[in-house]
Amino acid sequence: SKEHPTQGRVAHIRCTISGEKSMEHERFGCQIPLCEPYWYQGGKSPYYRQSHVDLRNRIRKFVEERLKPNLEEWIECPEGYPKKLHEEAFKAGIQGVIYDRKWGGTRPDDFDAFHELIIHDEMARTGGSGVLGQMAINSMALPPILLAGTEEMKRGIARDVVQGRKNISLAISEPGYGSDVAGLETSAKLQGDHYIVNGSKKWISGALMADYFTVAVRTGSKADGMNGLSLLLLDKNMPGISIRKMRTQVCFNV
Repeated sequence: SKEHPTQGRVAHIRCTISGEKSMEHERFGCQIPLCEPYWYQGGKSPYYRQSHVDLRNRIRKFVEERLKPNLEEWIECPEGYPKKLHEEAFKAGIQGVIYDRKWGGTRPDDFDAFHELIIHDEMARTGGSGVLGQMAINSMALPPILLAGTEEMKRGIARDVVQGRKNISLAISEPGYGSDVAGLETSAKLQGDHYIVNGSKKWISGALMADYFTVAVRTGSKADGMNGLSLLLLDKNMPGISIRKMRTQVCFNV
């Protein structure tokens, strides 16, 4: 098989599917049948445009040149991959793609779900290493802040997370409650202008790498079920917060 990592311009329009122009792209990557996405191997698609091709090329280059040569070293390292890798991924035009430019992101004007699919597809070339896995965790924990957080919260953390200087994790599961979110017991009691939080969280992906946590807490009564839950943004350095790695945890610091 022969790799073509630098190729990938949109070629000719060949047909129309459901009113969309279906494009045939230059072949890219390995051409062994079914070992790459179909549109890398000459398959026609109305969904992939030049911005998708450009993103795919950037990620493939980053994975091949920056990640794969170092995977074994990072897998053996107790601390996992270096946090600065997130800043590198942002500068390479990868980490900020899904985020609005308002928050420092690099989302293209024609952004759609297929851009995000390409990110996952190409990053999967690192196998089950978990390298840069925190990108996906950030994408779950940051949106609640952008959607419902105060302007102070957004200004305080959004740009740093989007651009790879900080990380954030979503803390929902507890030792006694996983999928039964409505039953969680970690409480938050309002005292003056702040909350006092008491409880434990477990199986929190990215907790050891996170600088912030979007935490599900109970501000209502247990009888309120889901209606008694709220989200709080917590800094890992707040008094009383402790984080430890589970003995059975094997996937880096995520």
